[in-house]
Amino acid sequence: MIKDLLTIFAVALMGASCSHGVSRVQTSALPALNPITYTFPLSLEEVRTRALQAFSIEHQTQQPIFGRPPSGADLESIFSAESATNAVFGAAVFRDPANKNDIYLHTSHMPFVISPVYTGSKGGLPFIATFHLHLTAVGSSTMVAVTASDTQVVNGTKFGVGPCGPGQGWNYESVRPTTVEEYSILQYIGRHLGITNMPAIVLPTQ
Repeated sequence: MIKDLLTIFAVALMGASCSHGVSRVQTSALPALNPITYTFPLSLEEVRTRALQAFSIEHQTQQPIFGRPPSGADLESIFSAESATNAVFGAAVFRDPANKNDIYLHTSHMPFVISPVYTGSKGGLPFIATFHLHLTAVGSSTMVAVTASDTQVVNGTKFGVGPCGPGQGWNYESVRPTTVEEYSILQYIGRHLGITNMPAIVLPTQ
């Protein structure tokens, strides 16, 4: 019994001593929230078809949603886009018939952008999320609403036990959606649709 307790204590001590780059997560305020919905002056079928074209691997390779990662940053620039016909990670979304025209975006739990909102001691933190794009016909137009889920940042590394055994891994911390990433996706769709009058994205002023 005592031996087991000593082993547990030793592992816990190792974990505490093997955390690297972990700092308090700071949140920079936005002057105003970005829109997470936008109505495009096109039919639902056209918006959905062209949005899926924009989210194709070929198009994202040429024009990543969040731009090309900084040199040396361990970020995933290509999102996987799922629909009702090929859903795996977003299967639960498409069980609701109301979501049959929707799109689900994910990066297999990899960070995809350096957050302008969440920072640590060395600047912006790598940001992770999944996105559910809900499409609704509004007359002859289409409203797209973007919902971010499973939002996290990578705040340094820590010792832990993963599928390959004990070792050093990313330290994930849950955070709230910011509206920055949601509206960035709406702008990405808008650019592909040829919309030129969408408002500029709102970012922290400091």
